[in-house]
Amino acid sequence: MQLTYQTRQQLNEKLIIQELQWRRFMPKLLPLLYRIHQILPITEETNLCFSNDLSIKKLNDQFRGKNKPTNVLTFELPGGGMIGGDIIFALQTIQKEAQQNKRPFMHHLAHLIIHGLLHLQGYDHIYVNEAKEMEMREALLLQKLNIPNPWKLYPSRSI
Repeated sequence: MQLTYQTRQQLNEKLIIQELQWRRFMPKLLPLLYRIHQILPITEETNLCFSNDLSIKKLNDQFRGKNKPTNVLTFELPGGGMIGGDIIFALQTIQKEAQQNKRPFMHHLAHLIIHGLLHLQGYDHIYVNEAKEMEMREALLLQKLNIPNPWKLYPSRSI
């Protein structure tokens, strides 16, 4: 079941702030999430966790065997019956990537939020054909937010 958030406050209740530095982005993040929800609904069963490199590094090691931080991790609900799960974002990695790629932080974050939500809908990028399909979907959704296609700007980058 998908929840249609009537207010930004209802959407705000789906957020978990682990890293206090994320609070400075909230004035822009909450409207962004609401806009994303209008084009790619965030279900009742989805939680968005705004964390840091240290926490995500531990999770990445534990669940993926990669002992390093990453920008976003997505954990689907078990069983596959409902669309939802947890999406965790690492502030420091996202900031570093945005700076390296000369992209506005909020544009990069919007891309990663959409990326995580698409994972919860079953999209993946393990194989080339899957990656291309996911990238096209991301670009289309970002276009609806008036955010440039990151794959055209940085075609060799992969999430």
